[in-house]
Amino acid sequence: MTLQALLAVLQWISGGSRSGKTCALVREFAHWVGQDKSVIPRERSLLFLTDSVEGRQAIQREIESQLGSGYRPYITTPVGFMQDEVELFWPLLVQAKAVDPHPPLRLKPETELVWAERLWQPWLANHRFAVLSENRDRATRHLLDIFQLAAFARLSLDDLPQLIWDHQLEMPSETVGAIVTALKQWQSWCTAHSLLTYGITTDLFGRVLLDHPRYQASLGQRFQCLLADNIHNYPAVMADVIARFNQQGIKIVLTHQPIGAVRLGLGADPDAFLSLKNQATVIEQPCPAETIFGNTPLQTEIQERLTTPQATLPENIAAIQTTSRMQLLQEVVATIATAIHQGMVQPNEIAILAPGLDSVARHVFSTELKKRGIPLVIWNEQRPLIQSPFVRALLTLLLFVYPRTGMIPEATAVAEMLTVLLPRAIDPVRAGLLSCYCFQPGLEKAELLSTTQYSHWDRFGHRATAAYENLRHWLSTLDPSQMPVYLLEAAIQRYLWPQNLTASELAPLRSLLEGTAAYWQIYDHLPEHRATPTAERLREWIALLRRGIVTADPAPPLRQPQGVLLATTFQYRSAQLAHRWHFWLDVGSPRWQDGGLQCLWQAPIFLRQGAASPSARVWQLESERLEHLLVDLCSRVSDRLFLCHSDLAANGSEQEGPLSPWVDLAVGDRLQAVTDGTMINNAICSSS
Repeated sequence: MTLQALLAVLQWISGGSRSGKTCALVREFAHWVGQDKSVIPRERSLLFLTDSVEGRQAIQREIESQLGSGYRPYITTPVGFMQDEVELFWPLLVQAKAVDPHPPLRLKPETELVWAERLWQPWLANHRFAVLSENRDRATRHLLDIFQLAAFARLSLDDLPQLIWDHQLEMPSETVGAIVTALKQWQSWCTAHSLLTYGITTDLFGRVLLDHPRYQASLGQRFQCLLADNIHNYPAVMADVIARFNQQGIKIVLTHQPIGAVRLGLGADPDAFLSLKNQATVIEQPCPAETIFGNTPLQTEIQERLTTPQATLPENIAAIQTTSRMQLLQEVVATIATAIHQGMVQPNEIAILAPGLDSVARHVFSTELKKRGIPLVIWNEQRPLIQSPFVRALLTLLLFVYPRTGMIPEATAVAEMLTVLLPRAIDPVRAGLLSCYCFQPGLEKAELLSTTQYSHWDRFGHRATAAYENLRHWLSTLDPSQMPVYLLEAAIQRYLWPQNLTASELAPLRSLLEGTAAYWQIYDHLPEHRATPTAERLREWIALLRRGIVTADPAPPLRQPQGVLLATTFQYRSAQLAHRWHFWLDVGSPRWQDGGLQCLWQAPIFLRQGAASPSARVWQLESERLEHLLVDLCSRVSDRLFLCHSDLAANGSEQEGPLSPWVDLAVGDRLQAVTDGTMINNAICSSS
């Protein structure tokens, strides 16, 4: 076959989870390179698309495995690709009068929420969008999600009323009109100020750029090959992008999973790509020869056990059953500890999964496993920044530097600041005394007074007094005309960096610095807000942090974490992980019924085929959602599965979910867990 013929082929690789789709995708790349080394003359002429950051890492590892470390292709996500293209072709968008000539600035979702609330203040004050939510933050978030879903589907805002009426949503016509007007106002305001959110970027790309003749012509000039992994998790707009590539005669290879799209409900539209399948050479990847259910087809096994309650379960599926949930958490910890200490399994071969994780479960697993010397990795733990004591201490510190913020720190916050910044010198008792007798609140600016203000100042001790006075002196040298991000960085370098903080403790600090800098940048970007005083900006930023909507965004690890993994089912499937042992937590909870589905407001109506789409059945049939989840998860566990169930939930209510019959089957004849020919003690595996 000639090189030109090779480059004109559209291939479609189909298969379930863990069937080797990504490996096959990279194998095609390796085949082209082997045919002719000149196939990839430019670094960015080969485009790899994938659905997540973890997917990017997996592709890069696979390329290095098959071809060595010399290849660095352009690997990005669909949203990342659209962002890059919009910024690269910004002059073209300016010529089309779609945006303002000024350079673009990206808005993070949390700051997007703030500015949208300001823009829609009159509507929100009148509860115009109460049909979406009574909560203002949620109503605003739903509106922004509607805009993004419409952009993902390449749907005009003018078509939104017809879409709502076609799907018979109970919503007054005046509310529908207000939604469209508000979204158009947001669209105009962002483009007039060159502000890019995920929704605005997708809208500009799909509405303006993708149909522009000059842009379409550039695709064939810039790219030779497109390899897209997991297209079932892509928005519909990417189906149109791939179609444009196909029209240009660019070599294309796609991988697709027939069921189990993780991002269904978050903009993914798997069925929008099926028309491409009809034009492609289809390659079916074989299912794994053997799964935890044996060597029979996994989907068939799952269907049978969901529809036939009396069906038995394999010996390697056991149950951990207790009365209360706290007992359950302790039993899970004991089972894991026993298995690890007996050498049956390594910590990094264990995953604890649940549809949702609460703070109690995170705390129990963190503390109890740590006591037993077992590392725990909480996957992508995006907790509000304000929950970090280091962040709270730094924000309190700023109130002693910047005047007229209108925010007065409480004495308890000052005591926390002293213990966090100076843990080796000031203990909680001395910090409490200092905040009680040496802290002077004020509307102009809070102050830390000398220790001599306290009549028994000698009780502080030399070390605490010296550290406190050094902090006071350092605060007096700070310049309030500087941006807060510089002072935050200086405080971190002076007081927190020497404490050798862990990665999980550093993540909120990094997010705080990045978020603060970005927030100031937005004010400087908007002409009408450049004159806003620092004190007012700081007050708004601290108030935003205290609302808890700004979260730490830890960087994903470069390799699979070396410890017991704790994650939600959505996080686990998105990261495409797999382990020898699974512990499914709260398996009797009704939350397993939704199949771990995360859904934006009325996401099903934005599918290309609407209610007629096969993917829409996932919302209509709860059993199908659960089936998809179980097939995916069971593909990701190889040796042992523990169904962890407590009769009572954390709130004391009885639990009777769709997987409760599985627990009864697993407990019925096997009160002990079989592990590689060794029995884990019955008291550990079941308290019944």
